[in-house]
Amino acid sequence: MVAAFQRKVALLCGGPSAEYVVSLTSARCVAHALDRHRYRIRVFCIQEDGNWVCPEEEWTAATYPSRIEKLFDLLDNPEYCPSGFFKIRTPEEGLRRLCEWAPHAALPIMHGAYGEDGRLQGLLDFLSIPYAGSGVLASALAMDKRRTTSFLGAHGIRVPRHLVLRSSAPRPHRDDQLAGAGGMLGWPLVVKPCSCGSSIATTIAHDAEELYRGVTRAFEVDDEVLLEELITGTEVTCAVLDLAEGFGGRLVCPPTEIHPTTGPLFDFDNKYRPGGAEEITPARLPEPVLQRIQTVAEKAHDLIGCFGMSRSDLIVPEDGMPVFLELNTIPGMTPTSLLPQGAAALGISMSAMLTGLIEGVFESLIERTAREGG
Repeated sequence: MVAAFQRKVALLCGGPSAEYVVSLTSARCVAHALDRHRYRIRVFCIQEDGNWVCPEEEWTAATYPSRIEKLFDLLDNPEYCPSGFFKIRTPEEGLRRLCEWAPHAALPIMHGAYGEDGRLQGLLDFLSIPYAGSGVLASALAMDKRRTTSFLGAHGIRVPRHLVLRSSAPRPHRDDQLAGAGGMLGWPLVVKPCSCGSSIATTIAHDAEELYRGVTRAFEVDDEVLLEELITGTEVTCAVLDLAEGFGGRLVCPPTEIHPTTGPLFDFDNKYRPGGAEEITPARLPEPVLQRIQTVAEKAHDLIGCFGMSRSDLIVPEDGMPVFLELNTIPGMTPTSLLPQGAAALGISMSAMLTGLIEGVFESLIERTAREGG
C-alpha cells in the first residue's frame, strides 16, 4: 500500500526539440535516482512530434528498477512497444491526463526548445502545477545566448565580443556581416545557434569557407546564429543549486575543468560519449581563480533570475579573469553530465540533490502562502 503522505511528482521529459534523445537519457537517470519512498512518480513524455506518452503506472518503493528501464527502452524505440504497454495520445489528451492526476509538483527534464525556454514553464503556471527549476522569464532569457551575453555584459560580467546573424535579414546584409566577421572578431571564431543547447551545430571557423559552412549548419536549427571571438584558456563549468534548507539551501558547486579528448571543442559528441572529455573537479586552478568563477556563476544565476539549478560555462584565459559563455537552466543529468559531478564534489548524491530541488518547491509554496496570508 502506498503511504498517504507521499506526494505525487510528474517527471516531464522528451520534447519536440533537437535535444529529445538527451532529455530521455537524463530522465532515465533521474527516474532511477528519485526517492520512491518519499514520492509517487509518474512519467509524462512529450514525443518529437508533440504527441504524449502517459503510462498509467506510478513508481513507488515497490517498483523494480527493471520497470523503469523497460519504459525508457521503449520510449527510445517505440516501434518495439508491446501492445497495451503505453498509448500515444494527442497533446490535449496528455494535458488532460496530467491535470487529472493532479501532481503536487512537476520535475521538468526537457532540454532545449519548448522545455527549457519558458514555454513549458508558462504552461505549468497556467495549470497551477508547481515545478522545480527556473520560471518563464529566467528560462526564456537563459535560452537565448545572444540576449544573455548582452544582458550580463551590461552588468559587468566579462563576455566575448560577438555579433548576430538573422535568417530574416536581407541576404546582402548577412553577406556583409559574414565578410566582416573575421576582421571584427578575429580568426578563428565560434559559430553557434542562439537558442540551442548541448553544443548542437556549434563549430569553430578558421576561415571564410568554414564560417559559411558553420553558419549554414547553425541556421538549420535556429533562426539566429551567434558568432563569437574564440577565447583561449581553460574551459570550466560551475553549477549553482537552490535546495530546500534541510538539504543545504544555496550552494555554489566547485568548478569543473574540462578537456575534450578529441578536438578543441566540447561539442555534442564529447559531451555525451563516455570518455569524450577529461573532467576534473575541482578545477586545477589557483584558489582566487576558483572563487572568481563561483562568483560569476552565482551572479549570472541571480541576475537572470534562476531558481533551483543552473550551470554556467566559462573560459579562463591566462589572466585568470573568467569569461562567461552561457548558462543552462535545466542542465544534463546523464551519466557524463557536469551538474551531478559538481554536486557530488560537495558530498551530495543525485538522489539527495533531486529531493532538495523538489522539497525546495514545496518550501517556496509555504513561504509564498505565508506572505500572501500575512
